[in-house]
Amino acid sequence: MMRTWSLVILVAVLASNVSAAPPAPAPEQVRGAVEKSLPYIETVSTAWMRERNCNSCHNVTFLIWSENEAAARGFNVDRAKLSEWTKWSLADALSDRYWFKLRPRAIASLKSDGLSQTLLDKLTPLVGKTYLSQKDYLLAVEKAVGKEALEVNKDRLLKAGALPNNGGGPDTLSQILLGRDSSSQDASENESYKAVRALLLQWQEPDGSWQAQGQLPGLKWANASEMHACTTMWCLLAVGADKTNDPALAGAKQRALASLKDPAPSITIQSLALRLIVADKFAEPAQRDAPRKDLLNRQNADGGWSWVKENKTSDAFATGQVLYALYIDGHGPNDPSLTRAVEFLMQTQQKDGSWQVPQEAINTRHRNLNVYNYWGTAWATIGLLQTLPQSK
Repeated sequence: MMRTWSLVILVAVLASNVSAAPPAPAPEQVRGAVEKSLPYIETVSTAWMRERNCNSCHNVTFLIWSENEAAARGFNVDRAKLSEWTKWSLADALSDRYWFKLRPRAIASLKSDGLSQTLLDKLTPLVGKTYLSQKDYLLAVEKAVGKEALEVNKDRLLKAGALPNNGGGPDTLSQILLGRDSSSQDASENESYKAVRALLLQWQEPDGSWQAQGQLPGLKWANASEMHACTTMWCLLAVGADKTNDPALAGAKQRALASLKDPAPSITIQSLALRLIVADKFAEPAQRDAPRKDLLNRQNADGGWSWVKENKTSDAFATGQVLYALYIDGHGPNDPSLTRAVEFLMQTQQKDGSWQVPQEAINTRHRNLNVYNYWGTAWATIGLLQTLPQSK
């Protein structure tokens, strides 16, 4: 009998060891990983600033976000450089880039202004296409509606099609706001952030959504609705981060929440992570249960997450985003799911401090420029930083 019970106990112990999460990596180990990744992020970002001279593809905004998160946790951040990068990024976002595009709000405006349904139907194929000059825009409109109709309606078509300053697009503007140092006392800097927020509000559509731009349509999504819903949630979080009693911000938040009321079909881990964060910040506690459960159920055997379910391997891009979401949701560093995720990131970091993310894991088409190693490294860094206590 004693031998039988010994075998039972041994089997139970072995079974528990198989399913148990590894011990949480020590804070010193996590700090070491971040200390390796920050120079990589800086090298890639500053080269982007120098060679491409823009915020776009989030290369500069990720630099500022990760550096501010690190500074808040006592890392030895070069404050002079960070201030210089921040001012550069804000100036780039607020520089003049006025293009032309018939957005949904432009069509709604033309309809309320009395443009006939016949002409509106002819303009429909142009919706969503960007024109870098007034000449190109008018040529496209003339081809769609005819020379005579263009001449009669030229002024209102120009007014409807003129875009606000692009600023790098809504996703870039939202990253600028989410990654800022909210404790900054720099008056000029704070005024620039206020201007960025006002610019982001100009890009909100009448239905409360924000529309994705740039290369985002090339990513793996269930459909365009999921893509635009993710952009809307990022923008909502950026607008919601402002604690002032500004009626314009309050109205923008309410319209955004209304646009998200009926969730779009989704396949990406980003969509689940964002829905959990939005539920945490703007909904009843019970509404967090479903996205939290779905998110935890998507964790892979190696401890990481994948951008979409059908991907065979985990990636740092998705895993960093989930860590960010789960810490906002209140999960502590000893939570078994998070412990496994941190261990996955610790095991897969490269010698140069980066994490490798194959672009085919995220994107539907091959691009000569793979930004996903950089994005994955930035998200892994931001995610790992959530596991460390903030400095007093």
